Amino acid sequence: MVDAVYFAMERLGFPNIQIFIAETGWPNGGDLDQIGANIHNAATYNRNFVKKATKKPPTGTPARPSSILPSFIFALYNENLKTGLGTERHFGLLYPNGSSIYDIDLSGKTPESEFKPLPPPEDHKGKAWCVVADGANKTAVVEALSYACSQGNQTCDSIQPGKPCFKPDTVVDHASYAFSSYWSQFRHLGGTCNFNGLATQIAKDPSYGSCKYPSVTL
Repeated sequence: MVDAVYFAMERLGFPNIQIFIAETGWPNGGDLDQIGANIHNAATYNRNFVKKATKKPPTGTPARPSSILPSFIFALYNENLKTGLGTERHFGLLYPNGSSIYDIDLSGKTPESEFKPLPPPEDHKGKAWCVVADGANKTAVVEALSYACSQGNQTCDSIQPGKPCFKPDTVVDHASYAFSSYWSQFRHLGGTCNFNGLATQIAKDPSYGSCKYPSVTL
């Protein structure tokens, strides 16, 4: 990819401009169905990247084998308030409180054998539910609830008055049911548990009493 840019720039008459890699990285977590987003894979990717970036002499690219390619790891911190898919909030080397997610030495000098063992690269398998994320904006949740219910297919029948999931009669409870119902019915058509960052996936069944939340199997 980098060499393709080099060749294109040369054709345009700019052969000597240095290219920087502005972002490279791997998510250390995310939504339950985002396979491969875990601490083991993130540490492996970034540690290998550091080895390549600090190798002497530099390896460069096939077109410029000995040139330095300055690059930036994305990101320093997990961005816990960022919207979008769960992986968008889990690219950091550090948690928001500043503690390390996994051992890494950006100088490339520490042998891998000196790092603490990594957790296994396990991904969630089994049932999952889609609920309102902690701290989600209530006004936006109301709009997302309206959207989920407007898709038809009896998505929100169970949260209507007198139905099993009407109580507790709160926006968050109704939206959580609607999000799960929407995801279970429309996932095969591309529907996601996202709702502009307002939703999150959980592995614990939120059903209660006679109210049964629809689920998906990952």
